[in-house]
Amino acid sequence: MYMFKKFINIFKYYEWIFVITSLITLITLGIVYKSGALELISVILGLLSATLNGKRKKYAFFFYTVYVILYGTVSFIEKQYGEGVLNLCINLPIYLFTLYKFYIRDRKKENTGEFNITSIKKIEIILIIIFVPLVCGLYGYILSLFNSKLPYLNALATAFAVVACYLASKTSLYQWIFWNLYSVVLTVIWTINFTSNGSNGLLYLALNIIYFIINIYCLIIWINIKKEKNNNLI
Repeated sequence: MYMFKKFINIFKYYEWIFVITSLITLITLGIVYKSGALELISVILGLLSATLNGKRKKYAFFFYTVYVILYGTVSFIEKQYGEGVLNLCINLPIYLFTLYKFYIRDRKKENTGEFNITSIKKIEIILIIIFVPLVCGLYGYILSLFNSKLPYLNALATAFAVVACYLASKTSLYQWIFWNLYSVVLTVIWTINFTSNGSNGLLYLALNIIYFIINIYCLIIWINIKKEKNNNLI
């Protein structure tokens, strides 16, 4: 009973309304348009991982780990090779390392199930400014050689996602900016995929629209939490 109450208290009532409404929407779309099981399960896990990360729950990264495995697999099936490589070869190792860091390496440092919010260093900002266009150009060209769909858009999404995933592993406030940029690019990618292939990718299109709302909300919430903590230190 205690664990159930603790779980219920993760979200406020209006957050629960949003989460449940989003889940119903995704499941309904999946059933109506006969989406594959992998696609349907992955979008549900994607929604849960993002919302739990927004609540600073360490176990959100368990959901992220399974999500990227399923989403990466679907991406390869849909010939979105940039997304496939990103999730299975880059995001997956980062999330596994994050779980190792939370639950094995640093388990004695903090007993709480929540993590602290961090900022971003100037050197990281400089590296990000260099990294994004470099990956977009070079990786986009490589993907084009393998006849990937929308190679340069996929490469841009990859660049934003790698930065977001890295910042998420550092529990940085700025991850939400890059998650939003990633969601915007993916919305374009899966819209094109859906309009050219019928229902393929519809769930990911819907998920990224939901992500956009979550990312904005989490950014605002995290800014307020960080401000409150900074004020308490004064």
